[in-house]
This record gives sequence, C-alpha cells and structure tokens, in this order.
Amino acid sequence: MKKLIICVAAALILSGCAGIIEKQQPVCSGTAIVGGQENTVQIYGVRKQNNQTEYRAGYPFNWRWVNANTFTGTTCK
Repeated sequence: MKKLIICVAAALILSGCAGIIEKQQPVCSGTAIVGGQENTVQIYGVRKQNNQTEYRAGYPFNWRWVNANTFTGTTCK
C-alpha cells in the first residue's frame, strides 16, 4: 500500500511539471487596428515567409503568425 501511494504521488508531481510553459520576452511591439480601436500588440518573433514578413503576435492575435500588413507600425527592425 505504501508503494502504491508513493508511485501515485510521484506520478502527480511529474505530471504537474509538464504544464509549465517557458516565459518568452517580446522582441518588439506593434500597433494594430482591432475592432475599430488602436491596440498595442507585443511581438514575440519575426520571420520571412514567401517574401513577406510575419510577426508572432500576442494578445489579441493569440500568439499566431500574423502578416506585417496587419500592423500600422512596429518597433521591429
């Protein structure tokens, strides 16, 4: 019985660590018009895809790759 409790406790401890996401710092920020309002959006990555620049944008874009034309201006280089 003791071994069973120890095994279950170890499994719970190990599975609890699986949900930890590494905190990533934004590389720059941008301004986008969302719902008719100007919003500042944190940008976490920049890439070139098919000769177009894309930004990995945080809220309200849910950390997805978004075309650079979506933004009215950015601080990215």
